[in-house]
Amino acid sequence: MCGIIGITRKEDDGPIGKHIYDALARLEYRGYDSVGIAVIDQDHIQVKKDKGPITLVGKKLNFESLEGNTAIGHSRWATHGPPSKINAHPHKSMAGDVVVVHNDIIENFIDLRNELIALGYKFISQTDTEVIPHFLSHQLQTGQSMEEAIVELVRRITGTFAIVIAHTLEPEKIYAIKKDNPLVIGQSENIMYCARDVPAFLPWTNKVVTLKDNELAIITPEDYQIISLPSQEPVERNPHEVTWTADAAQKGGFPHHMLKEIHEQPRVIATQLATQQKQFEELGEIITHASKIILVGAGTAYYASLTAFYTFVKMGGPIVVPCIAAEWDTVSDLVDDKTLVIAVSQSGETLDTIKAVKDGKAKGCKLLSVVNVTGSSLTHVSDYVAYIHAGPEIGVAATKTYVSLALALWRIGFNLAKFTGKLNQREMSEFQQALQSISSVVADLIRKYEAKARDLAKWMSTKNSAFYLGRGISYGTALEGALKMKEISYIHAEAYPAGESKHGPIALVEEDYPVIFTIPNDHNRSKMMGSVQEMKARGATVIGIIEEGDDQMKDTLDDYFEIPKGFSRFLSNIAYIIPQQLFAYYTSRNKGHNPDLPKNLAKAVTVE
Repeated sequence: MCGIIGITRKEDDGPIGKHIYDALARLEYRGYDSVGIAVIDQDHIQVKKDKGPITLVGKKLNFESLEGNTAIGHSRWATHGPPSKINAHPHKSMAGDVVVVHNDIIENFIDLRNELIALGYKFISQTDTEVIPHFLSHQLQTGQSMEEAIVELVRRITGTFAIVIAHTLEPEKIYAIKKDNPLVIGQSENIMYCARDVPAFLPWTNKVVTLKDNELAIITPEDYQIISLPSQEPVERNPHEVTWTADAAQKGGFPHHMLKEIHEQPRVIATQLATQQKQFEELGEIITHASKIILVGAGTAYYASLTAFYTFVKMGGPIVVPCIAAEWDTVSDLVDDKTLVIAVSQSGETLDTIKAVKDGKAKGCKLLSVVNVTGSSLTHVSDYVAYIHAGPEIGVAATKTYVSLALALWRIGFNLAKFTGKLNQREMSEFQQALQSISSVVADLIRKYEAKARDLAKWMSTKNSAFYLGRGISYGTALEGALKMKEISYIHAEAYPAGESKHGPIALVEEDYPVIFTIPNDHNRSKMMGSVQEMKARGATVIGIIEEGDDQMKDTLDDYFEIPKGFSRFLSNIAYIIPQQLFAYYTSRNKGHNPDLPKNLAKAVTVE
């Protein structure tokens, strides 16, 4: 959630406001409701901000004309106080000497606010953030340096945060501090960047330094210094180069990032399958040494993690317990030093997941992270990491990262089965063939069914509610399909295990009610036929994603998408989700929504 950008440069290279504006525009996918810029010099701090999209606010306030050599910007997703000009970031101190942008939540801000009010400070916003510039300004007035003031700030505040600070006494410097929230530094000649995420500055540099928790970065136009707090010991960390380009984060001729990312799935699948062979072999063996596995993730990542829940035991692994990250307390007491926690995350920054795994680590577990973003917070606390190499995903609704996360878990399962011998030679050969062909199959499904999904979406866009049904791993696929529909089309879509649908949900079914079934030709197929007929008998319009050649299902369903043979046992949740992604995308378009920026959602959720 929220976007942060800071820039400090040695020489004037055009209006710095345009620089900040362009960077914030590349962070729009994170989700926001207001936007602002502050330009800092030794005489004053100029702040321009308001609620609304950056295109409108930037034009109204003429962001691109702002001159200077140091500036910070922010796109805010409201937590404390509604979206408004007053609550938008940046926030200045009462004296006008300190300015701050901030992500996440200061939990004890009310106590700090009351202390500062007693000292004569006046607050104009409803945000927790405003305590930060007032606190720092007060510390400076007592004779502390900015570095000392920040050390005291970190000692006093509780919560999670990414904070970027500038002040008039040192207008060429930017200070950055983080805890459980991402911040990265971008290094270029005579200009330095600090941002929430790499795409903000990627057109100008691919040299990136990732900050770790409780580290303070002091950034000047020519260099950076990192200090570990509270020890105040210096940290040596060289930049690494990101391998994807700024163009990879653009739309590439597609109307939306989401559609582009759906079409990128064959390539990212192939890319992952070409990497980390030895790593995945080792992970397959590591699974066998655990007494139990606990899966943890949120949203789409959690649904991808269910791949392991439904398959690892069948491949010879230990018991697997799935856990939504925000519900970690329900399984926390199960964790010991023989437990393997598998954390699944696109960003590696989701706060619920980070907090869960830190608790698990404190109890002695080993941690395997399946993650997309190199150098993210999750990777720093992990014992083992499997990268999915999906590249930047800008659309808030995850598509290519869902299939990539699921693929990584299938690969671990494949190597687990090789190690345990749980699958026979024929089954292993079938599994291997599925892995080898999945990239081309996904490409064929997109080509074959995009037009059909577009046509069917015209009907779906007139509906208010739908059920998604499946059994076993296909229930996990149904969960993801329903999530895509609800989050970008705003149609109430709920997934149920098909056998459970008759215990309550079926009461809602009426004439032409949409029910979408995921029906691979596996051991549950005959039971799924019964579920289809139950819904159809009550007037539902039943749509199935089925295995190619299942003529009996074709005759029963009102409409269907066919998946090639060979994916009913292995990789089914990858193959069978593709039509559902397209269906959701085009339903959203038919309803006139922007599928890249669904309301009330953000790409990485860094609040509890």
